[in-house]
Amino acid sequence: MVTDSGRGALHRYITVPGGAHTDGPVALDKEHLRPMLGNFTAAFGDLETWTRPTSGR
Repeated sequence: MVTDSGRGALHRYITVPGGAHTDGPVALDKEHLRPMLGNFTAAFGDLETWTRPTSGR
């Protein structure tokens, strides 16, 4: 719907295969879940870069 409305460039959707909503449940099922903190911090850095103004804009 976002893309159909012409606003797709304003959004990012990131999934982490095997990631849980938080890192808490990882200890309960280490065979199927993995910590997401590293992915979260990387995605946040990407968001900062994506939203930071660049010269010439």
